Amino acid sequence: MELKRKSRRALSAVISALILSSVVLAVGGAIWAFSQGAMTLVAEDYAEDMIELTDTISERFIIEQVGYVSSELSVWVFNYGTVDIDFKVEVGVVTWPEDWIGLGSKELVRVGLDGFSPVSGAELSIKTYSRRGNDAFYRFIVP
Repeated sequence: MELKRKSRRALSAVISALILSSVVLAVGGAIWAFSQGAMTLVAEDYAEDMIELTDTISERFIIEQVGYVSSELSVWVFNYGTVDIDFKVEVGVVTWPEDWIGLGSKELVRVGLDGFSPVSGAELSIKTYSRRGNDAFYRFIVP
């Protein structure tokens, strides 16, 4: 009788150790899977942010020339960078056009503002800014 009790106790200890070990392994596996997924998301976000930052740094554009003829102000913008840009032009409080203008790498584009009538000899501060937050400035004196 005593031999049966001892064997049951031994069997009970082995079963409880197996159950406890499997619970520990299951919890550890769940934690590992969660951390692996979280790290994948963090790594992807980091990579996307670095690519965007690289594009922002690689963005290079300049206001090449400004002209004013017959109440039309023309601004020529040149993209000498390696990435395409979207930009707008601002003269004082006037921003145009309403939509962003796309400008490919190594391209020159003319943007015109009709119905613009500044005083002769007035100094205009012209700002061109991109969607990524970079900008270029030009000072123009109206003839």
